[in-house]
Amino acid sequence: MIQRIQTLYLTLALGLMISLFFGVYATYTPFIILTGAICALLAVTVFLYKARKIQIRLCIYTSLIMLGLQVWIGAVYFKNLASVRFPVTTVFPLVGIILVILALRAIGSDEALVQSYNRLRSGKGKK
Repeated sequence: MIQRIQTLYLTLALGLMISLFFGVYATYTPFIILTGAICALLAVTVFLYKARKIQIRLCIYTSLIMLGLQVWIGAVYFKNLASVRFPVTTVFPLVGIILVILALRAIGSDEALVQSYNRLRSGKGKK
């Protein structure tokens, strides 16, 4: 199932987070460490396409960490409003969260589809 739409969403989110390494916030070490952890989680999530329940959990954890990163970037931005310009990369974690949520919905629908196939195969619906 690596050719599914959720893989595309997760890969796009991974690409956005990798692009943060080349932005304004890449000079601050804690941002680099947190962005690296998010990239690692997204890469692991992409390749866990056979374990959908674990993939769902990792999507939730990753989106929460990305939300924390976005809040942190926003706090730094508004704290240094006079000296920091607003680059486009500032909103990349927010776009990544949206992509991960879209992937989460697609993974959930795949899991529901597999469960319905399993119910039909097991014959529990027969009387």
